[in-house]
Amino acid sequence: MMENMVRNLRVLWRAETIIADVRLRQMMIRSGLRGAAVILGLFAFLMANLAVFFALHQVWGPIWAAAAISGGNVLLAGILLLAAGRTAPGREMELALEVRNSALGNLEADALVVQAQLVELREEIRGVRRAITGFAHHPLDNLLPNLLVPLAGAIVKGLKKSDASKD
Repeated sequence: MMENMVRNLRVLWRAETIIADVRLRQMMIRSGLRGAAVILGLFAFLMANLAVFFALHQVWGPIWAAAAISGGNVLLAGILLLAAGRTAPGREMELALEVRNSALGNLEADALVVQAQLVELREEIRGVRRAITGFAHHPLDNLLPNLLVPLAGAIVKGLKKSDASKD
């Protein structure tokens, strides 16, 4: 019984570490993509914006050229953030969650068995306590049925011997 609980706890621990590893890798990928989006956004803001600004300045004027450049940068940053948000953990996470849920189910079943055993033990202890309490309060009531048969047998034997000696 305890071996099963220890085994289930080990399985649960292993599943939780795998889940934590997968989540950490996923977080690192998302952070990397977001970092790349930020760096790309800054680089684009500094370099491409300057070049496009000078190109559009002659056609649209300085105000509309700056507005078009900033709109393009916002659109590109939004696309990168969407890509970072759509990364999925994959099959590893599903398997680790399945193993964890199985281990938790087994632990719950083991806990219910232990709980039932504890309830039985409690009832046995209560019965022993009642017997001891009853014996302490009324010792003759508890001893009399056990002594009555041997006592009656001894009396019958004694009477038989006295009858046999009279004859």
